[in-house]
Amino acid sequence: MKPIDTLEARLRAAMPDLTRAERQLAAYMLSNFPVSVLGSVSDVARAAEVSGPTVVRLVRKLGFSGYPEFRAQLHEDLGERLASPIAKHEKWAGVGARDHILNRFAQSVIENVNLTLSQQDLASFDEAARILSDKSRPVHMVGGRLTRSIAEYFATALKVMRADVSLLSSLPNTWPPALLDMTERDVLVVFDIRRYEPSVMQLAELANEQGVEIILLTDRWVSPAASVARHILASHIEVPSAWDTVVPLVAIVEAMLARIQERNWADTSERLERMESLYEQMRLFKRIR
Repeated sequence: MKPIDTLEARLRAAMPDLTRAERQLAAYMLSNFPVSVLGSVSDVARAAEVSGPTVVRLVRKLGFSGYPEFRAQLHEDLGERLASPIAKHEKWAGVGARDHILNRFAQSVIENVNLTLSQQDLASFDEAARILSDKSRPVHMVGGRLTRSIAEYFATALKVMRADVSLLSSLPNTWPPALLDMTERDVLVVFDIRRYEPSVMQLAELANEQGVEIILLTDRWVSPAASVARHILASHIEVPSAWDTVVPLVAIVEAMLARIQERNWADTSERLERMESLYEQMRLFKRIR
């Protein structure tokens, strides 16, 4: 798999070698990407409170001949971010067709999982786990059309370890009542991968306005909800298919559950014992003797 080469990745990698003004510009660009770079040189310079020449110098340091080439790369990145299933299928059609799809798919998924887990920011991962372990903070989860099932899985497993965990409905008209009682104590875990859903972004923005701390699980192209997220956990999801894989997101969720369990094992084990007793009383599962 090719290394990540997007504008966002280049901006982040270049940060240590930039001048003060260039770092100010790069920070502005990354603050609400890609909206922050959609304007002209003068528009971006004015919004970032730097000079026009600073914008030109930065894009050249990123490897572009000028702002037009920089904008062309932006449009290419956006095409990757919003690719439809048909476009994804065309991209992979005929690639490695001599090998069986199971082998090609397995190799791609394994590479994605390895890259996803190895490239996580450990400090950010641990901080997200600490927040989700804090039983004084209510946790809410929401997913998009293809990621709601992962949000449901995360919520179901986390409820075993702690109380005050809820899965928001997939119907946006049910979100205002849920938002009504959210405060800065609450945590919203958002799942959003390409093609990003405006309703999910709106929910994140409204929650952020109320001081809710947002944890975002997204893909390597990064959901627009990143502009209001405190913690971002990105995954590699591209496979030889018209659909992206969600396996790496599940891997992050399960690693997060393991970390939370590790932090709160005494309380978790006590809840597990009580839950198993309830299961036994209700005879929900068949014992294997």
